[in-house]
Amino acid sequence: MTQENREKLYKHMRFLQNNYEAREGLNSGPTETSKVRARAKQSADLILKKHPELEIAEEFPKQSKSKGKK
Repeated sequence: MTQENREKLYKHMRFLQNNYEAREGLNSGPTETSKVRARAKQSADLILKKHPELEIAEEFPKQSKSKGKK
């Protein structure tokens, strides 16, 4: 995996850690919000442990989801 791909994966995992929300009806089992966020945190921490050069000083703000039509 290239350095660029590692950075993308790391950023994606941190984004999921802060912003993942399960859709209505899918908030149970492996797609439960808390489980996905915990797994994303664990994955991001593992990536950072294996590749400490990825120390990205970037803030991963929470994004608000806009509610669409139901």
